[in-house]
Amino acid sequence: MKKIIPFIFILLLTLSADSEAAYRIISLAPNTTEILFSLGLGDSIVALDNFSNYPEGVRGIERIGTFTNPDMERIILLKPDCILVNSGLEKSKEEYLKGLGIKVMKISPKSMEDLYRDISGMGEFFNKQKEAGAIIEDMRSRIKGVSGRMGRARPRVFVQIFDDPLTTVSFFIGDIIRLAGGENIASDIKDDSGIFSYEALVHRNPDAILVIGFSRTDNFSPAINAVKNNRIYRGLDPDIFLRPGPRSAEAVEKLNEILTSGNFSTLLP
Repeated sequence: MKKIIPFIFILLLTLSADSEAAYRIISLAPNTTEILFSLGLGDSIVALDNFSNYPEGVRGIERIGTFTNPDMERIILLKPDCILVNSGLEKSKEEYLKGLGIKVMKISPKSMEDLYRDISGMGEFFNKQKEAGAIIEDMRSRIKGVSGRMGRARPRVFVQIFDDPLTTVSFFIGDIIRLAGGENIASDIKDDSGIFSYEALVHRNPDAILVIGFSRTDNFSPAINAVKNNRIYRGLDPDIFLRPGPRSAEAVEKLNEILTSGNFSTLLP
């Protein structure tokens, strides 16, 4: 009997480890890939979208296309339990995958609080509640630290992700701007991203412009405050700013550094 008890204990530990590794996950969005790795689920990922490039562990994982046009035949052959997507996946493809009995989890937060809920939900689904809680606690703590460094002025901020046509972002990055101490002048854009006119840009007159993403050049009017005061910021990592995930706290910190070091005190009445 004494010999049987240790054997049962080892067997239970093995079954527990196997059940965790038993997940077969496909991530079709770079931000969901980052969340999965942060939760300790990198070994459960069987395929990724073509744009998932972080963390280092993504190397060597099979690629199955873009999040808007994944290889559906390959997905079926891989027999995933769960596919994580963002808002880019066509509804018809999403419904088709669900019809095959595959869990499709959409992660497309509009705010930091939405992101916390999504991370918590993933933790619940994959039995990683403790890890999810630790991620959220760390992010909240870092962002709380930023709030103590905010000035009284809230600089007006514009984010350019493409130059022709002029394209900006709203929703989630707008919340990053708010948490960092600024105000997104394009908060009325109805989608995650949208075209913005140069006339409206002059009229709304941002105090700072962030050139992020796919912009090849910029052609801003000299009448804009950000241009007059040399507050156009380039070379920012688009992956940190544009992917809602664990590194979003770093985006808030970096933007706060910009907004607190740019001498925006002149904006105060």
